[in-house]
Amino acid sequence: MTTDDWTRDELLAALEWQLSFGADEATGENPVDSYTLTLELAEKATQPKAAQEQAPTNKVLTAKPSQAKKALQSLQKTLAEANNLATGANTLSELKAALQNFDGCSLKKTAISTVFNEGTETSKLMIIMGTPRADEDREGKTVAGLNRILLNNMLKSIGLDIEQVYLTSCVFWRPPGDKKPTANDLAYCKPFVDRQISLTKPKVLMLLGETTLRSFTDPDASLLRQRGKWSDYNTPEGAISTKMISTFAPHMLLNTPRQKALAWQDLRAVKQQLSQI
Repeated sequence: MTTDDWTRDELLAALEWQLSFGADEATGENPVDSYTLTLELAEKATQPKAAQEQAPTNKVLTAKPSQAKKALQSLQKTLAEANNLATGANTLSELKAALQNFDGCSLKKTAISTVFNEGTETSKLMIIMGTPRADEDREGKTVAGLNRILLNNMLKSIGLDIEQVYLTSCVFWRPPGDKKPTANDLAYCKPFVDRQISLTKPKVLMLLGETTLRSFTDPDASLLRQRGKWSDYNTPEGAISTKMISTFAPHMLLNTPRQKALAWQDLRAVKQQLSQI
């Protein structure tokens, strides 16, 4: 039986019956059989949970490789740009200009200054600091404030002056809130650090702080275990080989003065190594 078989009075009675139940508004052009929908939902509810989730799970799995591939391509492109800019510089002035033109590291967007280098280019000792902090970012110096005073005193204890050594950083921009730089931040800056080593040809590298140590060795390296130990460092192109040692950064010694005794041992080792060159 269809509505074509109903009389006018029967159709009006059916509408009045629907109105009595609150069905007073049309929700679509065509009628929907609610009983059929209810049966479909019931069948879906009886399906195993794994079968219900299979379709969306497959969708997520196919999306992830695409996102990972895109991130990897972006990383490789930025690293290639950093390498090309760094290796194309033949002087420290050119290298500094190349770094100023490099926008691949996001830290540059929030920092005040690009902290590149200072000191004597012909020094036998290159000191590589960690990330710039507030004083360094404000003044644009590799080391500033109380950190500079302490570092200068440390160097004087082995017969050197802060102006007699070459200073640079493993990261050239201060991270927001002095947070630790990411592995990508370190990777983007590393070509510019290596190029400085190639151009200045130091005999000894002194890495200050755990962040610097990790940028040169292992991402999980521990400063407490590695400090005071000598190793050889070769630049990626193999042009320069130099002795390398790590110790505490000035800000670490200001926060934990008890480590100054260990830092003093490391400084004496540096002095001895320089005397043999």
